[in-house]
Amino acid sequence: MIGLKLITFVLQRAELLKLEQIKHNVMNKGTTNIARRVFLVVLFTISMFSTAWCQSKFHFDVDYHYMLGLSEHIDGFPTLNRSDRKMGGHSLHLTPRYDVSRLWSVGLGIGLDRYTNSDYNTLPIFATVRYKAIKKVPDFYTFADLGYAISSFGGDFTNGITGSLGLGYTYMFAKHFGLNFQLAYNAKQFLDVPTYVIDIPSGDVTYSERNSVRHSLSFGIGMTF
Repeated sequence: MIGLKLITFVLQRAELLKLEQIKHNVMNKGTTNIARRVFLVVLFTISMFSTAWCQSKFHFDVDYHYMLGLSEHIDGFPTLNRSDRKMGGHSLHLTPRYDVSRLWSVGLGIGLDRYTNSDYNTLPIFATVRYKAIKKVPDFYTFADLGYAISSFGGDFTNGITGSLGLGYTYMFAKHFGLNFQLAYNAKQFLDVPTYVIDIPSGDVTYSERNSVRHSLSFGIGMTF
């Protein structure tokens, strides 16, 4: 009987440890799970309409961007340049798009952006417009994105206006499959950034929330369907 009780206790203890580990993993991966749900919803919606899109003027873009930070200005502080801080960033954007005409294309996208040094997570929803400016090179285009990063899904996301202006080139292997390349200027606003100011003589620490704007050069590569 003692051995049976000991085995039961060990099993119960192991189950409790397992539950604690699951709880720990869920808390640590909250932001990742939220972002994953958003993209799963988008991908599910796209899969439902993929057949119809392949027979129309609709396209779907999946793009990765690396953002080379040039400068960042936080309210009340001197502007930080790249020589002061090696700012960077990564983004993944999903954009359904429609060809309004031979020259113009418009779309509405969602993204997951991670800016580094300082670190910010953003979830932008944006409108995009493309214009094929050179008729002799129809795969070359200019584009502009404008949107707003939201935080209503919870998690560690920062609000703020976002926008890009740049050049792109798409090499199509088929009517609905090609590679997309972009080079752009990107501006991103970060609202209510937690800021701590230390008074050196007294050692007092003052907490405030300030707004910040980062300017970056964006290099993008992706696929067009």
